Amino acid sequence: MRLSIVLLITSLVGVAAGGWLIGRWALGVAVIFDSLCVGAWALLRDDGRGEPAGRAVVGQVPVHLGEVFDRARAS
Repeated sequence: MRLSIVLLITSLVGVAAGGWLIGRWALGVAVIFDSLCVGAWALLRDDGRGEPAGRAVVGQVPVHLGEVFDRARAS
């Protein structure tokens, strides 16, 4: 997974640098393209399983400090 992140960042920098070399308008197009690619990459990596293990669900927010300590002791 680290390699894919490094490759993604490298390619995004390359696209932005290429746009900068061509001109100001091309840099704008490159930044828009980069944003779309990162958004698509993030959406396609979502496996649909929800929150990762160990993270609290939105509906399970502790109300009292005692609940926070109870959860800490239980984990």
